[in-house]
Amino acid sequence: MGSPDNEGFVRSFARGLSVLEAMGKSGPHSLVSIAAATGLPRTVVRRISLTLCELGYSVQDSDKVFHLTPKVLNLGMSYLTSLPFWGHAQRVLESLCAQLQESCAIAVFDGSEAVFVLRIPSSKIMSLRLGMGSRLPAYATAPGRLLLAHCKPQVLRGYLDGHPLKALTENTLVDETQLLSSLAHIQQNGYAWVEGEFDTQVAGLAVPIHDENNRVSAVISANLLRSEFDGAKAVEQVLPALRSASMQLAGLAPAFLGSRLHIEP
Repeated sequence: MGSPDNEGFVRSFARGLSVLEAMGKSGPHSLVSIAAATGLPRTVVRRISLTLCELGYSVQDSDKVFHLTPKVLNLGMSYLTSLPFWGHAQRVLESLCAQLQESCAIAVFDGSEAVFVLRIPSSKIMSLRLGMGSRLPAYATAPGRLLLAHCKPQVLRGYLDGHPLKALTENTLVDETQLLSSLAHIQQNGYAWVEGEFDTQVAGLAVPIHDENNRVSAVISANLLRSEFDGAKAVEQVLPALRSASMQLAGLAPAFLGSRLHIEP
């Protein structure tokens, strides 16, 4: 990743992206709040925010609060439309969701979180309100934990050193030794089952998607109500369908999707 010490790093562009990301979080977004979120001077934030308004990515209301416009969706959709793989993955995910009648998703690792790049919710009412683009703590969710389990040791060590394990529910694993043991079991079993660690009512089951080089690049998962499933029932009734869907995508995912999991040569 570029840095201010890299001659290819465009500082003004990086600042613009940081403002855009700050506006994408829960608001309201005034110049003061955006400056606090980004650490940038208010004068810089003002110029960038007004530029985003001129380009149609943001609007400013009568209270001088900035709001993103639907044009921002073009940036995110470019990620999904630029690769034929995602069209195929969407069809596989739709079929899986119809078969299981459960919420299903595909996620990748981004920095310190698992990010849903595709998700199809079921008709069941769940406490979680997740969709495409939702970011989940990697250590406390099935997709994230499976991705962590397949990180190179250096990447995993960096993650653990930089991200304290905080209790999100009474069930969350916050002991590093216990988490590492869980990751070892995931590698051995080929799937991740995480129950009530991010939301007390919800469990998750996830399996890996392998890329063209047979490395884990993404995961496919199902969210399940804990009142309906325990681990044994999920493994018996849901895991075979997840693995079948994963096999339909195996070898088709571009290798770079999993680059954040690996130390590249």
